[in-house]
Amino acid sequence: MLGIKIVKLNLLPGMQAREIVGIDFSGNNLKIAHVRLSANKKEVVNLFSRSILGVKDEDIPKIINEAFHGLNAKNPYVINILSSHLAITKNIEIPSVDHKEIKEIINLQAGRHTPYSREEIIIDYIDLGTYKNSYTKVLLVIVSRNVAKRNFEILERSGIRLDKVLFAPEGLTMFISRALGLETKDSPVNIIHVNEDFTDFNIVFKGKVIFIRSIPIGAQNLVAEKEKYLTRFTDEVKRSLEAYQIENIEKTPNSLILTGAVSELKDLENNLNNNLPFSVKVLPSYKNILLSDKASKETSLSRRLSYLDVIAPILNWKDCKIDLIPEEVKLKMAFEKRSRDLIKTGILVLALFVLIFSILISHVFLKSAYLKKLNDKYQPLNKEAKKLEGDFEKVSLIKNYISKRGYPLEVLIELYNVSPDQVALNNIRFDDQGKFTIRGTADSMSTVFSLVDNMEKAKYFKDVKTKYTAKRKEGMMDVADFEIACILEKKVD
Repeated sequence: MLGIKIVKLNLLPGMQAREIVGIDFSGNNLKIAHVRLSANKKEVVNLFSRSILGVKDEDIPKIINEAFHGLNAKNPYVINILSSHLAITKNIEIPSVDHKEIKEIINLQAGRHTPYSREEIIIDYIDLGTYKNSYTKVLLVIVSRNVAKRNFEILERSGIRLDKVLFAPEGLTMFISRALGLETKDSPVNIIHVNEDFTDFNIVFKGKVIFIRSIPIGAQNLVAEKEKYLTRFTDEVKRSLEAYQIENIEKTPNSLILTGAVSELKDLENNLNNNLPFSVKVLPSYKNILLSDKASKETSLSRRLSYLDVIAPILNWKDCKIDLIPEEVKLKMAFEKRSRDLIKTGILVLALFVLIFSILISHVFLKSAYLKKLNDKYQPLNKEAKKLEGDFEKVSLIKNYISKRGYPLEVLIELYNVSPDQVALNNIRFDDQGKFTIRGTADSMSTVFSLVDNMEKAKYFKDVKTKYTAKRKEGMMDVADFEIACILEKKVD
């Protein structure tokens, strides 16, 4: 479903504002919200809506692509928002308080709560707290895999890389709870969000949505056919409250907050107040939300359409627990993230290498400049130094010659002194490396060995070795030919 796309890397994300774009096309309208988040400001920069009622899925990517490029968002984090009417929600109790066990139990039992098999659905849950010390209450959210697949395919054909899939009621109730301080209240609060073609019935308790039901009546119905739908809407709200009470989740709400596309629904507020056993308060959709001039103009033109269910999840996207991305897509996204991290690491290593190389180059340059300065300074002395160097070489040559003069004669005299009278030498050789070789004839082998012993004791011969000896007849006498090798070493007295 998702291909790997290399996006522009942001090596220092904390230094600039983050661009987030939320897209919702799960109803009759395509809604896009562009939000810019920085350290001290959260601003809705732009809003876009277009009716897609009757538009084929093949044509939606083109509309999304045109709208997306009109936002001028720089490297945005893209979030797909899923509405409540596309999901099945169930309040169940899990006999465990361990998060891993809860997740395993839900994975095993999720298929029981839907007409689909486990392979055909995507599930996630909101932890509502511990019950009877060993049970955990959870709000189970189930979405058909085909719905998620459709959204991913449409966005992929639009050329948009999707980063997260959030559940609209969770973000909506979280935003309103924080804005009105409902997190500290001891009783649940009913929040009804009216959109153009459907309505979200939510009950929130201590900042968490604990009950969700979608009502198939929207602002368009309540304005165009008020007499027909006003009573029906109130009846649907009563049925939703009865369904909540039957499930025995928490206490009955004692107040109702009406929000969304309610600017033209004055009669709805009065009708609910007259027919419900608690007070109804209207919350303007964009209260406590910073809108740019362009976004504010768009909200005034779309009075029967609410952007709150798209904006609210974006403003609280880090705290939302529900993530409806299929597992196989999560694996691909994790692989992409790892690839981007490797690229970032490579860039940082390369930058470090360039820095070190620059330091070395500058160091070499400074040394070269210093050497040039020294050369220029001592240039007049170079000629005299070269002359002295030439004279020193001459003196060294003469000294070496004098030290070696007469050395061969000394060696021959020493050899003559150590040679027995019965030895006749016929070949004497030595070279510059000090290798010395003699060949000759002796009257016996013992004479040859005597010569070797004498040479070892002499001061000029070192490592004396007999290379070969051979007996032969010379006339009537037996003689021995030999070759002796050694190293010459001049000993200084």
